[in-house]
Amino acid sequence: MDRDKAWTVEAVAERLGITPRTLHYYEEKGLIPEVPRTPGGHRVYDEDTIERIEHILRLKEALGYSLQEIRSILSTEDQLKAYRARIAEGHEPEHNVQMLSESVRLLEDVVRHIDEKMLRLGSMREHYMDRLARIRARLEREEAATRTVGFPDQEGE
Repeated sequence: MDRDKAWTVEAVAERLGITPRTLHYYEEKGLIPEVPRTPGGHRVYDEDTIERIEHILRLKEALGYSLQEIRSILSTEDQLKAYRARIAEGHEPEHNVQMLSESVRLLEDVVRHIDEKMLRLGSMREHYMDRLARIRARLEREEAATRTVGFPDQEGE
């Protein structure tokens, strides 16, 4: 894919299956960086921004995260990216240790948040599975009752 290609709002919306308003909203809320404009004022998106939007949509869809939770994760990822760049510059080992320790803490927070979300989802799933089992049992009883009750129009056939 051509990483230098500029995508219009309509093309990005179609590609990602979202509305142009969603793209504008993500920009307004700071989830994506300010998008460059053409001389005519139309937004154009680069591949990095589109990948960030795809990541937002995955977090929203897969984990059911709110935009506030997504903003927090994106902030963490931006911080980790900055640490990675600084470490690549070749700072003193003590400075690298400090950034790496902070990176571990940040990632542990993200993993803990995901674990908590999964625990809540598991609990919710268990609740619905219990309800489903009760309804299935009731359905079986009701079906059995209809088989044992003879219907007058069916007798003798």
